Amino acid sequence: MLRKVGEVYKRDGVEGLLRRGIAKPLERMVLFFRGGARALVHVADRIAGETASIGLLSCERALLARNSVFRNRHKGQRCFVIGNGPSLKTQDLSLLAREITFVMSGFWKHPIVKQWQPTYYVLADSVFFDGSQPMQKFFADLHSSIHSTTFFMPLNAREVIQRVSLLPLEQTYFVAFHGSPEIGWWGRPDFARHVPGVISVSQLAIMAAMYMGCSPIYLLGLDHDWLAHRGMDMHFYEGKTVENHPRAHGDLGQISYKLDMEAQLRLWYAYEAMQKVANAEGIRIVNATNGGFLDVFERADYGSLFPAASV
Repeated sequence: MLRKVGEVYKRDGVEGLLRRGIAKPLERMVLFFRGGARALVHVADRIAGETASIGLLSCERALLARNSVFRNRHKGQRCFVIGNGPSLKTQDLSLLAREITFVMSGFWKHPIVKQWQPTYYVLADSVFFDGSQPMQKFFADLHSSIHSTTFFMPLNAREVIQRVSLLPLEQTYFVAFHGSPEIGWWGRPDFARHVPGVISVSQLAIMAAMYMGCSPIYLLGLDHDWLAHRGMDMHFYEGKTVENHPRAHGDLGQISYKLDMEAQLRLWYAYEAMQKVANAEGIRIVNATNGGFLDVFERADYGSLFPAASV
């Protein structure tokens, strides 16, 4: 059949395939093989993840096992995963004082931390753990604002966190990544083992919420508007997330627009994979960001989540 397809296509192009009724069967064949290949990648990735776990040092396996205390800790409870997008300036975060909250990166700059402290604080980008003076100042400033929370950090950052005393180890838990975030999902993430790699720290925060059994998981401040403008990456705060750092410059104009588009596409694929697992596990992920471009998850109006506040 493939030989016939090649001859028809070479002679008559796509129109020839359509006239002879070959296009539809060919499309089904392609989808079949693509689906089979993707399934094989999932299986291979899971096997590789198990192998990677075996390769961990005993002390590293012990650190991951320590995370088991969070399994289903908040089962059936709602939570809020809060990014740092400019939309946060338009939403009243005082309503979250008694809620389970997951925050990330530069959230300590929000004045709301004087009213309530986040339940969990997450960082993922390796640049935060280069041990440089600008990063040490970033963590010192974080400590001045955040004094009551639980931290989740990448396992490969443990050495520098301990050596430079970036975080209190008794409040810090470590997560091991393996594989591609777009295809590395085979079920609810298990923080006592390897979890899929992440492209954005928001995905690590969502995974933590899923591991803890939270549902629904409401998203805030995830504007994801990087492709809509060039120049400095915008947040609810002014200036850069980290000052005087050569790599954490925050200037989108220094990044190829093509590379930026490719990164966002991978980000979306990872969110879609996350949504599929959430559906299978009966977990609702709801985007309550005021505006923004993240259209993978169902939407909700932030104010409607607090009916008593509007009375």
